[in-house]
Amino acid sequence: MTLRNKTLHKGMTLIEILIVIAIIGALTAIAAPAVGMYLIKSERNRVQMDLYQLQVHTEQYFTENSWTYPSDTTLVCAKCQVSEEYDFSIDTSGSGNNAYIIKAKPKSTSIQDNDSECHTMAINSASEQLNFNSDGSAIRDNTKCWI
Repeated sequence: MTLRNKTLHKGMTLIEILIVIAIIGALTAIAAPAVGMYLIKSERNRVQMDLYQLQVHTEQYFTENSWTYPSDTTLVCAKCQVSEEYDFSIDTSGSGNNAYIIKAKPKSTSIQDNDSECHTMAINSASEQLNFNSDGSAIRDNTKCWI
């Protein structure tokens, strides 16, 4: 009786590697859009808090500066830490509940510009939340945009 030498193969075959790559590719294809939407929604929530913060700053500015509202250049206070993904502006041409409207519009270079549900967010002096599509038309359902 003779003993045969068994050779042990260390490593993986090409087929095994291709199967693993295919599985990773399928998981990535499923997860990537979900992660993208999660990032858009989380930044949207941050901007809502930024709008409230800017509203408080606007009211404070109004009382400290002879009853005048801030301009676009003085809207963002030195202590305010607002999102880099949005441009913030204020419109003070209205009256009543719309004495001012603070808007947060995504920058064209931002991933937020792809937010089809809630492109531009705004808040007026009565703390009413407003939403606009990328073409500027109003979105009536605030529940999907605001927390």
